[in-house]
Amino acid sequence: MQHFQFARGKDRPLPTTVWYPTRGSARRIKGRVQGDAEPLPGKHPLIVWSHGFYSNPQMQEGMTKFLAEAGYVVVAAAYPFTKKDTPKFNKYDVPNQSLDASFVITQMLQPGNPLADSIDTDRMAAIGHSGGGTTTDGLFTVHRDPRIKAGIIFAGRPTGAYQGSPVPLLFIHGDKDPVVAYEQGRTSYGAAPWPKAFLTIIGGEHGAGTNDPERGHHQAMATLLDFLTWALDGDDTARLRLSGDATLDGVTRFESVGIYTTSSTTTTTSTTATTAPATMKPSLEPVAAG
Repeated sequence: MQHFQFARGKDRPLPTTVWYPTRGSARRIKGRVQGDAEPLPGKHPLIVWSHGFYSNPQMQEGMTKFLAEAGYVVVAAAYPFTKKDTPKFNKYDVPNQSLDASFVITQMLQPGNPLADSIDTDRMAAIGHSGGGTTTDGLFTVHRDPRIKAGIIFAGRPTGAYQGSPVPLLFIHGDKDPVVAYEQGRTSYGAAPWPKAFLTIIGGEHGAGTNDPERGHHQAMATLLDFLTWALDGDDTARLRLSGDATLDGVTRFESVGIYTTSSTTTTTSTTATTAPATMKPSLEPVAAG
């Protein structure tokens, strides 16, 4: 893990935490993060992670570490007006956060950034939860960033018309969400004109899928990895795993358009194991998170 002090203007400080794969085995260090460790050699896909209201990247480290151990460089800024303990909370600042997310990607790619050479600029995705999910949606609508090749939106709200070249999108939402209504996620899914999938966590509330103890977490994480591996790497075996890894009767429901065929909708409600599926393991051999 490394920390950066970016700013998009004097009134928009963007302290940014980056988790990334490093040398060693995640099993040997038992998930501990190593500060300023040497990156694992090679180019790695980048994920820009966006936190929700009254949160920050450290509060969602379970997710960011999981992704880094799977081989991703995970870039997460603390947004100035929606982060935990901000003195000037403003929920209407969310559209600006999409611009912030693009800005921190640009900063990570600057010559001289110690992690720039570790990033594969052809494999970049965006993921966010709640207000961060809405921020992520904005990267494909009102503030489209053409560098981003896939998006995953946990419990986000619609932000406008999707535009630009087709990008695969995955939506994950609990159908009992009391904060961001399930129907809002469904509206975004319905409006997306590109290859897309929707994972419903049955009975899931606002944090559905993001936290280990919550129902549907194993299915959400397996689906997320399958989706990224297919969307960024073109791995057809990951695409074919999606519906099976996503579904558990009474817990999750999966549907898609344009992923298995170009014209039909696929809905799956098959039963899978109650423990974490095999694809819960990273698609790359686990490595330590730096």
